[in-house]
Amino acid sequence: MRNQRMRSMRGLAAIAATVVVATSCASRNQARSPFDGPGAPGGSTAEDPIHIEVQNLSFNDITVWALRSSGQRERVGRVTGKTDERFTIGWNVALPISFFVEQTAGRSCRTGQVGVEPNARVWLSVPSNVGAQACRAGRR
Repeated sequence: MRNQRMRSMRGLAAIAATVVVATSCASRNQARSPFDGPGAPGGSTAEDPIHIEVQNLSFNDITVWALRSSGQRERVGRVTGKTDERFTIGWNVALPISFFVEQTAGRSCRTGQVGVEPNARVWLSVPSNVGAQACRAGRR
C-alpha cells in the first residue's frame, strides 16, 4: 500500500513538472501577432516620444495622421475646429515625420517631412481653407 502511494505521488510530481516546463517554454517562444504594431512588446523598432502641437484654424474637425516613409499611417488624434491640441506619440527618430490631415467635410492635405530626435517638439498648422491652402509642419 505504501509503495503504491509513493508511486502515485511520484507520478503526480512528474506530471506537474512537465506542465510547468511546457508552459514556461510556450510563453517564452510565443510568436508575435501580425496585428501587433511596431511598438508592441517583442517589436524590433525602438520608438522615442515625439510631441506634436496642432493648430486647427478651420471650422471643421480634423483627424491627424503621422506618415511613415513606408507609407503606413499612424493615427495621432482628432482636433475640434478652431482649437489647438497637443499629442505625444512614439516614433522611430531615424525616420523623418510628415502628416496627413483629413477634415470631417472630406478635404485633406499633407505636409512635407520634418526631421526629429527624441523628445522633439513638432508643430502642425492646418489652414482655414484646407485644400486651397497648404498644411504646414516644422520644429520648435
